[in-house]
Amino acid sequence: MHYKKPKNRNELLLYPNIDLWVDQDNPARLIDLIVEKFVDENPTKSSWGGHSDQGCTSYSPSTMLKLLIYCYFNWISGSRRMENETYRNIEVIWLLGELKPDHWTICKFRRENKGLISSVAIEFRKFLIKSGYIEGKSIVFDGSKMKAYAGRDVYSEKRLKSRIENIEQTLEKYLDNVEETDELEDRLEQESNDKDDLKKKIKKLEDEKDKLEEFKKQLKESGKRYLSPTDPDANLMKCRDGKMPCYNVQTGVDVKHHMIALAEVTTDECDINLLKPDLKRLTEQLGFTPDEIEADKGYGNITQIREIQETSDTTCYIPMQEPPTKKQDRENGIEFIYNTDNDTFTCSNNKILQIHSRDYKQEDQTYNIYKCHDCIGCPIKEKCTKSKTGRAIKVNVNHEWIDNYREWIGKMENMEKVKHRKTIVEHPFGTIKIMMGKFCFLLRKKHKVQIEVDLYSTAYNLKRLINIENMEFLLQKVGKYNWKIA
Repeated sequence: MHYKKPKNRNELLLYPNIDLWVDQDNPARLIDLIVEKFVDENPTKSSWGGHSDQGCTSYSPSTMLKLLIYCYFNWISGSRRMENETYRNIEVIWLLGELKPDHWTICKFRRENKGLISSVAIEFRKFLIKSGYIEGKSIVFDGSKMKAYAGRDVYSEKRLKSRIENIEQTLEKYLDNVEETDELEDRLEQESNDKDDLKKKIKKLEDEKDKLEEFKKQLKESGKRYLSPTDPDANLMKCRDGKMPCYNVQTGVDVKHHMIALAEVTTDECDINLLKPDLKRLTEQLGFTPDEIEADKGYGNITQIREIQETSDTTCYIPMQEPPTKKQDRENGIEFIYNTDNDTFTCSNNKILQIHSRDYKQEDQTYNIYKCHDCIGCPIKEKCTKSKTGRAIKVNVNHEWIDNYREWIGKMENMEKVKHRKTIVEHPFGTIKIMMGKFCFLLRKKHKVQIEVDLYSTAYNLKRLINIENMEFLLQKVGKYNWKIA
C-alpha cells in the first residue's frame, strides 16, 4: 500500500538549541517579551515570594505571569490543566525554561496577585493606545451576566428563618432524649451508644445553626434579598440559563480594532446606573476621555447622560427606554402636549391636565405630577385610565431636555450608529465566553473574579493584536516601549 511512513521513534529529532523549538512568529514569544519587559521595569510591583533564603525557593512573578497569560490565551483556565501543560506542551516548556510549578502554586499566585495582574492588563492597554491600536475616540459600553462559581441554591431571609426554626425544634427533641437517657442509670451499652449518636447529631445541628446565623447577619448587612453561601459577593441575576448567582461584567470596546479598553466586574443586576462609573474607570485607568460613547438602552439613565454631555466634550449615543405607560398610550393613539405658557398638558381629547404635585422623588429622578379632573364622559377614558378620579401623568422635571434628546437620537444618522454598536461590542463577549467554556469563573469573591476578567481581556486583546499586525514588527514595538508604570 502507498502510505506516508511515520518517523522512527528511536531517532533523535529535537533541535540542539532550545530557542529553535518555537517559531519566530509564535505568540509565546510576544507573551515572553511583554512579561519580561514589564517585570524588569517594575521590580517593586512585581514582587511575590523569594524574600527568604530559607525553605524551598520560590517561582518568580515573571514565570507565573507567563504561564497564566499563555494558558488563558489558549483557553486553559484550570490550575491542574496548567500544570499538565508544563510537562507536555513544548511551547510552555520553552516559555518557562522547563520550570514546572504545581497547581497549588499556580492557584495561590493567581488569587494573591490581583494588583500585579491588573497592572499588566492596564499597562498592555496603554501600550495599545500609544501604538495606535486603541484609538480612544469612540468607545462602546456593554454588560454581560456571567455565572459565578456558585450553585443555584441561595438563601433568602425567609428561608434562613425557616431553617433555623426547624433546627431549634429538632434540637429541643434531641435534648429531651438526652435528658431521659441521663435519668435512667441502668441502661445497656447499646443505649449508651445511642446517646453518643444523639450528641453528634446535636453538635452537627448546632454548627449548622451558627453558620446560618452568620449568613443571616451577612444578608442583613449587605442589603441584598438573596445570598449565595459559596460566593457571598455574587448577586442572583436573571440570565439565559435562568436565575442564578452571577456577576455583571462591563466592557468598553474601542471602535477602531474592537479591542477591550475597559473590563470591570460589578454586582449590579442592571446597567442603568453604570454609564457614568464605567466612563470614570476608563478615564482613571487609561488617562483619556472618548469623544463618543455608545451603549444600548439599558444604559439610558437620563441624569447620567445629561451630566456627561454638559460637563465634558463626550457625546452619548444611547437610546432612551420607553416607559410601559407611554408605549400603551402611543398604541392607543393617546398623546399629551405640553403648554409652556400655563404649565399644563393637553390630551388627545383636548382635556387639560393641571399640576397636581411637584418634585416627587423616585430613585434618582424628580417628577411633577399632572392630573385631569374632567375625565367623566370622555370617549377614550376606557383606553386612557382606570382611575375614578381622572388620568394622572408623571413627568420628569427635565422633560424638555429629554424630549430634545429623544428627537436628536432618533435621527437616521444617529440611529445607524446605535445599530452599528452590536457589531462592535458583542464579538469580544462571544469570544471570551467561548474561551471560558461551560463554567465562567473558577475563583470566588468579586476582587478575585476581577483577576480572571483581567486575564481574559488581556488574552483577547493579544489575539486581536496578532491578527492585525506582523509578529516581527510587534516584537520590535514591544521591545522599544517604556513599560514602567507612571
